[in-house]
Amino acid sequence: MDQPETIAAVATPVGTGGIGVVRVSGPAALTIAQRVFIHPGGQSCTALQSHRVYYGFVVDGAGERVDEALLCYMRQPRSYTCEDVIEVSCHGGMFTTQRVLEAVLAQGARIAEPGEFTKRAFLHGRLDLTQAEAVIDVINARTLASHRAAVQQLDGALSRYLRTLRETLLQVSMYLEAGIDFPEEDLELVPTSTLVEQLETVAEQCRQALATFARGRVMRDGLATAIIGRPNVGKSSLLNALLGRDRAIVSPHPGTTRDTIEDALDIDGILVRIIDTAGLRVSTDAIEQEGVRRAREAMARAELLLVVFDGSTALTADDHLVLAETAGKPCVLVRNKGDLPAAWTQGDLARPDIPCLEVSALAGTGFEALECTLRQQAVGQVSLGQDAVLLTQERHRRSLDLAWRDVQAAAQGLRQGTPLEFVAFDVTDALQHIADILGESCAGEVLERIFSRFCIGK
Repeated sequence: MDQPETIAAVATPVGTGGIGVVRVSGPAALTIAQRVFIHPGGQSCTALQSHRVYYGFVVDGAGERVDEALLCYMRQPRSYTCEDVIEVSCHGGMFTTQRVLEAVLAQGARIAEPGEFTKRAFLHGRLDLTQAEAVIDVINARTLASHRAAVQQLDGALSRYLRTLRETLLQVSMYLEAGIDFPEEDLELVPTSTLVEQLETVAEQCRQALATFARGRVMRDGLATAIIGRPNVGKSSLLNALLGRDRAIVSPHPGTTRDTIEDALDIDGILVRIIDTAGLRVSTDAIEQEGVRRAREAMARAELLLVVFDGSTALTADDHLVLAETAGKPCVLVRNKGDLPAAWTQGDLARPDIPCLEVSALAGTGFEALECTLRQQAVGQVSLGQDAVLLTQERHRRSLDLAWRDVQAAAQGLRQGTPLEFVAFDVTDALQHIADILGESCAGEVLERIFSRFCIGK
């Protein structure tokens, strides 16, 4: 970060809007502001004060007025990037914001790369890597739960949790290194049993955090749910009823759905990604066979299956085929057409351990219980309002799992009398994996991959 270039980008979405924001960060930001922004009377802005908003006009290199605007100057380090930052709020619209950006670029700034503003905030120590990753999750959040989880991480909840673990491991490491450096003293500064207890506590804290990953990932990405069943049991009608609109074609003729149809449903802040599929049955029709193949692909990648049956007719051989294919997978059984007399009971399905709900896609009944069940399948009974740490990123889960294994190995080594040098190696490795999560020892390739997911301007 020695003598960084000054970067600039449009920080608002592409398209027409009430306001467009052009953001500039770097050592030349103030100079650029003084060159491209003038007061209403035409005077140059030579004495901008930090964290104040100024009204005036953006001008190009020839002095032509580009737009009426507001300018805010934030002197480093009290800015998002910890560098000098200016933000120009102009009228929205692609052409206007582009002209303002061009005026800034003409004064020596360059176009920012995706995520480069947040990357500079990370490199200057304003954010650690978990908080930087939370920025993109806040932007991409599609439900209340995913937004809350992202804001919690941005606030540093995960960082504080990991630093507590690291502090304990550093203390253990200190005593281990003392024992290695002064073996002839035969001096036990801390009983081995105490070190084992500390390591076991850290291991349990790691395990508890890892156990949140399934729920945290669902909050972040949603629960992939496939609607499965034989033809003509009302799968597409069920999809439309859940969404509250006609998303899929509904027909009394079996085999209408030939391809998967995907959409999203927000259930009390939880994103459920619904996949409607073709009916499962043995067929000689080439197109229907392809639809069945795609339905099975959707089953394989789904995390939950809504297995739908026609409750008004006797179970068929195709129904039992569906039951066999979905055995052993997370399922919710749905008996559709509950507005008609029932032709069978849940006992006929021989799946008493799985929830079986009765709905009527035609009458719109039973869906409150179905949505409640979907939410419970997604996140369990735990309240979303609690402050517990959630793992939402696979990168975090993978590194914490490695740290957990190293801490367990260190505790076992102490219990078995393993030489302290080997125990210390395991503790050091655990510390390294925690540092990787926080971004304190990440390779440049990892950083580039993370920040490439950001939009330009953030």
